[in-house]
Amino acid sequence: MSQVNRRRFLQSTSAVAAATSFGVFPGTSLARSQSPNERPRIALIGCGGQGTGDGRRALAFGDMVAVCDVDTAHSAYAKAAYTRRLARDGKVAQIEVYDDYRAVIDRDDIDAIICGTVDHWHVKIAAEALKSGKDVYCEKPLTLTIDEGRIISKVVKETGRILQVGTQQRSDERFLKAVTIAHSGRLGKIKKVTVGINHNPFSKPLPVVAHPKTLNWDRWKGPTEDVPYRFLRNGKDGQKLVRTLGDGSVDASNCHREFRWWLQYSGGKMTDWGAHHVDMAQWIIDQCGPGQGPTTIKPVMVHTKVPFDENGNPTLDDRYNAPHRFTVHAHFPNGALMEITSEGRNGILVEGTKGRIFVNRGTIAGKPIEDLENNPLPGDWLEDIYRGTLVEHVHNFFDCVASRKRPASDVWSHVSAINTCHLSNIAIRLNRDIEWDAVSQTIKGDTKANAMQSRDFRKGYEIEL
Repeated sequence: MSQVNRRRFLQSTSAVAAATSFGVFPGTSLARSQSPNERPRIALIGCGGQGTGDGRRALAFGDMVAVCDVDTAHSAYAKAAYTRRLARDGKVAQIEVYDDYRAVIDRDDIDAIICGTVDHWHVKIAAEALKSGKDVYCEKPLTLTIDEGRIISKVVKETGRILQVGTQQRSDERFLKAVTIAHSGRLGKIKKVTVGINHNPFSKPLPVVAHPKTLNWDRWKGPTEDVPYRFLRNGKDGQKLVRTLGDGSVDASNCHREFRWWLQYSGGKMTDWGAHHVDMAQWIIDQCGPGQGPTTIKPVMVHTKVPFDENGNPTLDDRYNAPHRFTVHAHFPNGALMEITSEGRNGILVEGTKGRIFVNRGTIAGKPIEDLENNPLPGDWLEDIYRGTLVEHVHNFFDCVASRKRPASDVWSHVSAINTCHLSNIAIRLNRDIEWDAVSQTIKGDTKANAMQSRDFRKGYEIEL
């Protein structure tokens, strides 16, 4: 970290933690009282809604010196938002604006990168930033394919840099309580976890139109195939959309905010909500470490709006292609069954031989929770499971930048969980069972399924190791 006094920085972030209630972004006066040369210098790459929000939280712990986006309207918005935020504290923003992330990574005066881009850019940008000596907070899902998980794990190991994944439920007391209760034996042997992640929206056929003038469409596509820009106003009408579950607006496109429903760029709800809930579910059943994962993935119910060919590729290219509804069964070596489904309530139902609990972002419920009134968990349970004082997720990243300790959502646990999501999508697209060896990271006896572990990179956008 350039000119950063790590001990004093860590003390300041701890002070912010003491001044805040969990779940609410703290006031920034304590962190911002430091002199400039004691605070890490931060750059945001990917200035959409999620990335800009992450950057706003980061202002409490470092100085934002650069923002970058392939859409100049997004980068201008982020700079203006941060300038106004700093002005309220009597500070003058000194933020450079870029449209090419490489110029940001080439700067040797930047300590940390926040990567809030679309999914298909995550690993390339994160890997290059780590190799340049920077720490990275990267939005989820970290990877687009299983092979990308191998790539980013290798880079983290070789560089020794901090990589925090934006799966903030690992910094949520409700989910941490669910993990602790499950591991304490109060539920008995865990037999089944049901992971509700909701269904994917569908769209009408989208016409080819001119992309916005502020958008560099070729660079937005990056490593993915070269396709035209599509947009249709009201292209998603005729279905119930829930914005709080990430369904977006009624307009449809293959770009901003709507990329998740195209398997070229993302994995639908399977890697969106699945990145959160499957992650916590695997932690609950103690299957979230390196070399851990399911042994068999079975597609139980698949309902698609766009059929897949024998190789698992969508047969139509002008509309959303993520499977509309689905239920998948993932069997783990310890006997636990994970059901990942678009049906039912968003959240995680944990069923053991002695009891069951349900947890999501709004609640944690069940008789074992009620029993805590008379039989509470040990007084230090939260600090023990979190490996320290519980803080907001971005705050945890900056604590780890200072301390060099493992972050709350590290690459190893995330890759283990997101691989389950990728395997589930492969099973759905091929509509057959998948057998997985988590240690060797190979799919057994299925050449076509194994081929889907990786994708070709468009020329000029390869990941260089």
